Amino acid sequence: MQNKFEFPIRIYIEDTDAGGIVYHANHIRFMERTRTEWLRACGIEHYWHQKDYNFVVHKIALKYMRPILMDDLITVTATVVSCKSTSFVLQQNIYRDEIMLASGEVELACIDANMKPRRLPEEMRELIARHLETH
Repeated sequence: MQNKFEFPIRIYIEDTDAGGIVYHANHIRFMERTRTEWLRACGIEHYWHQKDYNFVVHKIALKYMRPILMDDLITVTATVVSCKSTSFVLQQNIYRDEIMLASGEVELACIDANMKPRRLPEEMRELIARHLETH
């Protein structure tokens, strides 16, 4: 069984276009929010205050399957897929109940203060390894 993190999000009018459908770019925002909450749930609340490293989205691929609508209660998931020395990949899906609405794969790269790639901090590598071991 996969070690999947789940985060619920309610859709408000500010998330939608004039037709009441979630604007396509907001899917990425929901995934970002879920990744941040995953790190917080894992006990890593300080990573955004670091001065010697940061995480940036290196690659993202999204597939939109069904519209997300005003007032929907969705669940956004994050599952660790792989880990390299300077980056890791998460599979992120968006559901309404059991119906998959969108699916994405996000590669996050670790960079230093000069915007150069750097090795993942040991704390992050250990966290990711724990999540990979449960697959």
